[in-house]
Amino acid sequence: MGLLQELNYVIGCVCASIGIVVSIIFIAVNNEGSHARKLLAAILFSLSLFCFSYAVVGTQFYLEFPHLWRVPATFSGLVPALLYLYVRSVLNQEFRLKPYDYLLAIPGLLIFVHFFPFYMLSGDEKRVIILQLLTDKKLALMEIDGLFPLGFGMIIRSSSGIAFTFLSFLKIHQHKRNSQLKESTTYSQNLEIYKWLYFLLIIISFSYILLILWNFLAISDVIEFFVAISFTTAGLILFISTYLFCNPKILYGFQGWINENGLLPDAVETEPKMSKSPFSYSDESSFSPEMRKEIRSAIENHFKYNKPFIAPGYKIKDLSLELDIPVYLISSFINHEYGMNFNEFINDHRVDHITDILNESAESQSFTLEAVAQSAGFNSRTTFIAAVKKKSGMTPSAYFSKKTTAL
Repeated sequence: MGLLQELNYVIGCVCASIGIVVSIIFIAVNNEGSHARKLLAAILFSLSLFCFSYAVVGTQFYLEFPHLWRVPATFSGLVPALLYLYVRSVLNQEFRLKPYDYLLAIPGLLIFVHFFPFYMLSGDEKRVIILQLLTDKKLALMEIDGLFPLGFGMIIRSSSGIAFTFLSFLKIHQHKRNSQLKESTTYSQNLEIYKWLYFLLIIISFSYILLILWNFLAISDVIEFFVAISFTTAGLILFISTYLFCNPKILYGFQGWINENGLLPDAVETEPKMSKSPFSYSDESSFSPEMRKEIRSAIENHFKYNKPFIAPGYKIKDLSLELDIPVYLISSFINHEYGMNFNEFINDHRVDHITDILNESAESQSFTLEAVAQSAGFNSRTTFIAAVKKKSGMTPSAYFSKKTTAL
């Protein structure tokens, strides 16, 4: 193995591991079921498998594990569709797939069918073919182990990649232009999301451009295709992971759009009666104006009159049962409208509730802040301090002293 291939192996495996870990974290901490976050995790996971598969080409890995050869190929065919669905879900604030979205998996399915005869071979038969392909990697690039004509898989990947990326760019441009034309007050608030989506599309588009160049211009005579694509995919994973680490708020998607165009419900002076939605949530895949208004009104009225958040250990499932609204809808709504997760949202209300207690009850002044915080639903001093600092950037004593003095 040459120096370049060794470097490719190390960098590819490290970045693939980072991508897999990050995608698992997205799923593991996604207790509230964010749809966009699931899609982003799927993109990272697919890129990671793709990166690893190219990083180990110069080793004996596939001769030892022949059944893994071409397995990541199907995932590479799914990335363009996943990318488009992710962009659309962020722009449209979607919380589930539409029925026809499953048709977008056709490129990945075609690649699976393309390599299906190879998948059915025995381990020894696969080793013979793999050894031939690794000896002359141009044959691997031509995909002579596939069912359809030579280069079919490359054509599917590159054409679907360019097509879905173009559609994604077009969707972002139209959404951004409409927001600017409306002179939306939240446009500047969400400008960072547009930048992120453009950044994601540009860096992924670069990999498809490479795919086309290697496939049609025979650049593999100068730089080995597997090395170039492995380095490119490793860079994609590293850039995406770093960008999200530095800008975690991006994971919540667009915020504040529910306040636009008079969608806020009027102030309610008496406690409203909870009623069933006039439409079926199961028929929706994104927030309609009516749904936004209804969910916001339901949550705010419930919090105003019943204050369920003062119960220690209050969970999103509890709120879902109390309002008869699915967990995924509440979660997605809070993420998009308030730019925080459910626990942050609850703790934010608890902090406001403490301010009300301190200003409405003279007796509360004789209690410690920790005692008042416990009555507001905080079950630990650490969580209480962290919530106040996150909301105000101040210590609890400084923050509540300022709030009570001002009022």
